[in-house]
Amino acid sequence: MSRARAGALVLGTLCGSIGLAPEARADDGQYPNFGMDYSAQLQYDFSRLDGDTNGGPRNTTDFYPDITTSFYLRFSTDDQIRLTTEINPADPPNPGEKRTFGDIGLVIDELNYYKLTSRTSWMIGKFQVPFGRAMDQAPGLYTNDYVAAYDLGGMLGGTFGYRHFSQKLGLIEPDISLYTFDTTELSRTFLRGGGRAQRSDGGPANTGKLDSYSVALNWTSIPALPFLELQAGYMRNQKGVGQNDGTLPGDEVVRIVSARYMWARLPSTDLGETLRGHYLDIVPFIEYADVDNENAVQGNDTSYLTTSLTVDYGPWSMGATRTDKKRPPIAGAGRHDYLNELSVTYNITGRLSIGLSAGTQKEAGQRSDLYGLQLAYSGAY
Repeated sequence: MSRARAGALVLGTLCGSIGLAPEARADDGQYPNFGMDYSAQLQYDFSRLDGDTNGGPRNTTDFYPDITTSFYLRFSTDDQIRLTTEINPADPPNPGEKRTFGDIGLVIDELNYYKLTSRTSWMIGKFQVPFGRAMDQAPGLYTNDYVAAYDLGGMLGGTFGYRHFSQKLGLIEPDISLYTFDTTELSRTFLRGGGRAQRSDGGPANTGKLDSYSVALNWTSIPALPFLELQAGYMRNQKGVGQNDGTLPGDEVVRIVSARYMWARLPSTDLGETLRGHYLDIVPFIEYADVDNENAVQGNDTSYLTTSLTVDYGPWSMGATRTDKKRPPIAGAGRHDYLNELSVTYNITGRLSIGLSAGTQKEAGQRSDLYGLQLAYSGAY
């Protein structure tokens, strides 16, 4: 498929969903039944390298879609099969490239069976490992990519969670996941003829065995501080095969702790009140991740400290995020990288929003400025 035709197809899908999608419908209580939800985004990124580029181009642009769709086959209110697909660029643009709807592919993020009981939940299949929160809770467009080292999606295996609630302690939810990197046909990038992942690619959890795992503990609904959310976790990803790049493989180990708090004035769940500007909340968030052998490379020890503050006022959401990264030293570049990001989102309706982010980043000693504009629409059937 040509870039022009792929772009027209995705634009038509997004614009059609914005203009024609009916109101989301709740589960009608008849089983089995079928449902779906989706998030369609158009995003424009601009980055400019700072300092000496040795005559190379400074500016890189990327205009692309990101469409995530989840399909559900529900057997009851408590168990279902889920298939989640995502259409977006398979790889980032090359430095200096000005890309429009380029390298678009479709990937299968999830294909699993989910079961919920009064005290437990479990999932088996291809799934997102429930570990870490910065990629979802920090505002802005770029933090989720910056902390991707411990954001494991598309793993094969299972996860089990248990919920315990008490009047004194609140809700305590431990969960454990056992998984391996996906090298089956589900790992292909469709629409662009991409091949499946290979065991020879190496990397974390790429062993073909269910020998990587994570353990996380979530603590919420604490009676004394009902809007405080805490998480602590430990992850160990077995090393894959070594690569011919001068490095040695090593098991990747990640330890995290995080805290999120929400203060709300005049709390309300009424959407109309919120859009009229009668709602205000302030949400600070912090997460620390310590990583041994990042990307399963021996000696590549890193750490990430993400702090953010989000202010929601009516239809507006404003955020500030900083992530500090420590890595092995590089000659002339030290061992400290970072990402700063300011963002603002305006919710035009309950499902349509427009967001803007601006920030600075230093990666391996190279500083750059980042600007992004995103139009997002979400819905369900």
